[in-house]
Amino acid sequence: MSILVGIAVDEGRLRPDQTLRELLPQQASSMTEEEASITLRQLLTMTSGIPGGSGALHLSSTDTVSQVLEYGITSDPGAAFQYSDAGAHLVAAVLGEAVGRPILEYAREKLFDPLGIDTRPAWEGWDTDPRSGFAEPGFGWVTDRSGLNVGGFGLKLKAPDLVKIGELYVNGGRWHGRQIVSAAWVEESTSPKLTPEQAKIDGQYGYLWWVGEYTGHPAFQASGSYYQKIFCFPGPRLVVVVTAAAGSGPDTLHKTLDPVIERVIFDPLLAG
Repeated sequence: MSILVGIAVDEGRLRPDQTLRELLPQQASSMTEEEASITLRQLLTMTSGIPGGSGALHLSSTDTVSQVLEYGITSDPGAAFQYSDAGAHLVAAVLGEAVGRPILEYAREKLFDPLGIDTRPAWEGWDTDPRSGFAEPGFGWVTDRSGLNVGGFGLKLKAPDLVKIGELYVNGGRWHGRQIVSAAWVEESTSPKLTPEQAKIDGQYGYLWWVGEYTGHPAFQASGSYYQKIFCFPGPRLVVVVTAAAGSGPDTLHKTLDPVIERVIFDPLLAG
């Protein structure tokens, strides 16, 4: 989602400082003044005040954007970091409004097809029950009930495809000689955006990327449910991808896998 927003910014369709009042004009009249003042940048950095948790977003709703806005905010826009799938889904709504077509269609033309990521056929739907087909092999991207692809979760990609996403970013947005997304956006979106106070619990964050460093090496990562990971080290141009099954809880997986990956993969590869 961050990459697609960056492409739309490069095309002049979006600006990070635009507010929800400008970005979602059809819903503007039902927004509170605080919600209307939320910027795209605040949505991307999870500082919009829109809460996390399952209560803030119901994919079965016929209008998820209105449902999220009706749920309300829990802090002033820009004040605090709070990871929010609902906020990320508003990013999807903003992107869809800006490009004027289905997000998957836009993503295929601008990102997936150029990178050689096979997205055909695609499973799309809001019901992710295993019997629905979401658990079947192949590409999939969860939508809400209106057909809007979800901004915060539910994108199924194979490990080699995740590597391509990482390679694109450690190479400054270039893929086989073609600039897919600007180097300026890659740098901007993977740079720390939180104040020390905002970052003290969960760590630093960029534009939908977690950012930080490991043993002095600047790094950023995409982190999905159940330890789906793209670790990126731009200096040595190292990309490490991990996929995992939905078994143990995320805290258990982090405690178990983090030290193993650091000792077995990161330390040897970054030692030189």
